[in-house]
Amino acid sequence: MQFLYNPSLDIIKTDWPGNAFDGTEFQYADHAFRPDWRKLWRWQTGSNPQRAEKKADNWRPEVSQDHSYLHSSDDYIVWLGHASFLIQLGGVRLITDPVLFDLPFIPRKVQLPYPIPQIRDLDYILVSHDHRDHCDKKSIKTLLQNNRPKKLLTSLKLSTIIGSWAGDTPIEEAGWYQRYKMPPTEPEIFFLPARHWCRRGLLDFNRRLAGSFLIRYQGKTIYFGADSGIGTHFREIGQLFPSIDLALLGIGAYSPDYMMQEIHTNPEEAKQAFEMLGAKQLIPMHYGTYDLSDEPISEPYHRVGALFSDNGQEEKLVRLGVGDVFYL
Repeated sequence: MQFLYNPSLDIIKTDWPGNAFDGTEFQYADHAFRPDWRKLWRWQTGSNPQRAEKKADNWRPEVSQDHSYLHSSDDYIVWLGHASFLIQLGGVRLITDPVLFDLPFIPRKVQLPYPIPQIRDLDYILVSHDHRDHCDKKSIKTLLQNNRPKKLLTSLKLSTIIGSWAGDTPIEEAGWYQRYKMPPTEPEIFFLPARHWCRRGLLDFNRRLAGSFLIRYQGKTIYFGADSGIGTHFREIGQLFPSIDLALLGIGAYSPDYMMQEIHTNPEEAKQAFEMLGAKQLIPMHYGTYDLSDEPISEPYHRVGALFSDNGQEEKLVRLGVGDVFYL
């Protein structure tokens, strides 16, 4: 067994040896997961008890018409749908898991608030793992046509996928608990654990590493959870970074639970993860943009809202429309 990390990057966790790799696949000691074809067959051939409710649900996230922040020097975060966020901190502009078009056989349910060429002056593109709803060739190549980012920041071995897309844009890979090389005047960016998996085709299971990101700049800290099931890593991240301001966590693609619970969080689990992180506010994501599972499209939005309002915690939940800006 090998333990892999990027030797040119700092490791921030004491005694962390690197991510276990058997020569072919990354190995996850906690919450090991492998797709089960029997579960997939059960899902695809079984009935959805919410089928009628889902069919009748025409709700969509609102799309903001105010794009003035694109010319602002303020610190902000903007949801572009699914797991794509435009973030500006200290004059540095980055985007997470940019997936801006239809997916194969899965159209976007809500469109972008403005044409992609208006997303300009990107300094960094962050890609958490290789699944097509987080790592999209067309989106990355289109962004690179209009931007000259300093680097693509991603996980171990993911350059085997995105290397040919990046052109002359440098790619920096990290293992869990590593800090990317950033100029001292720019935000710190860390790669951290997630409870998930990787695969692009039929025979490349976990050839690349999945994880999450944390971005920190002058007392402002944002945690981007990417894709993850509920797990103890959220508490550990909260202990490593005890003053997280915003947690960006998935609340959709959770039904049926026998397929999804190991790899995604439902609204209740997202709230639990938010509390384990010790974050001040939650921005939910991974819902309303693509139809990836059996729950009605509006259910995650309403369920997470009820969870916080029923506990008198409305101020801790920030539900953004597509293109909405939240100033930090």
